[in-house]
Amino acid sequence: MAGDDGTTLARLRTVTMWLSRQMREPAAVETSITPSRHSTLWAVDTFGPLRMTDLARLEKISKSSVTRIVGNLSADGLVEVAPDANDGRSTLVRMTPEGRDVLAATSERTDTFFLSRIATFSEAEKVMLEAAVMLLERLVTPVDGQQPDEPEPRGTGS
Repeated sequence: MAGDDGTTLARLRTVTMWLSRQMREPAAVETSITPSRHSTLWAVDTFGPLRMTDLARLEKISKSSVTRIVGNLSADGLVEVAPDANDGRSTLVRMTPEGRDVLAATSERTDTFFLSRIATFSEAEKVMLEAAVMLLERLVTPVDGQQPDEPEPRGTGS
């Protein structure tokens, strides 16, 4: 990496934190969806239906935390918890239409946020942004030899 690695990493950490915060501010005002609830909804939509233990592993949180989050989402009608037809000892978390609507609205707000910012970019900057997104995707891709933490997507993937 060109330049000072420590400075670049600090800038990356700061910009991703601020970008994440700016994207969620409108959603936090309009809904009761916290970042952890949104992340759980997204995982259930993308990979579900899921067992609680699989959801906890995907979200990298404890089973008790995922149970609390799913309980809140279920109380709001955004997911449903039902017995696993293949294993009577387990339950599965599934999306509801209301949950999909919340994810769609959140995606729309996020897209609006990005479009308003990107509108001021030159064509060259848009090309650079596309390259930067590809590099960021590589940052979240498992390193060679490691298995991904998540199953193949099965849901609608908002």
